Amino acid sequence: MNLSEIAILIGYVGIYDLRVQVDELKVRAWAESLDEDIPLETAKKIVSAHYANHDTAINPSHLNREWRHRIASERERERGRLISLQIQQAEQTKASPEVVEKYLSEIRQIIAKGKDASVETDNGQVASDL
Repeated sequence: MNLSEIAILIGYVGIYDLRVQVDELKVRAWAESLDEDIPLETAKKIVSAHYANHDTAINPSHLNREWRHRIASERERERGRLISLQIQQAEQTKASPEVVEKYLSEIRQIIAKGKDASVETDNGQVASDL
């Protein structure tokens, strides 16, 4: 937020909390303390939620903490959505039981053929059956 948006935000806080007045020093102090990427509308929603549930004065740390929590929650939701999408894609491309059985049968045949062959050791000698 820029300084004029922070002044608007502090004025908005003042609507809920008559102890809070807007002045230039307070606006500059909040500008130094607030996370830069908090959108004004989101900050106003955080203020409304705060005063709906608390009677204590709000300060930049409250806003930053809630903003960071919301960002983390959004990232976690997105991560969950991507995992669900990957599971759906894997489910669509997985082999049918018939295809799996076909490959297992081929593998069993190859293994069965290999049991009859003699195995050489590293020195070129035929290994014993033990």
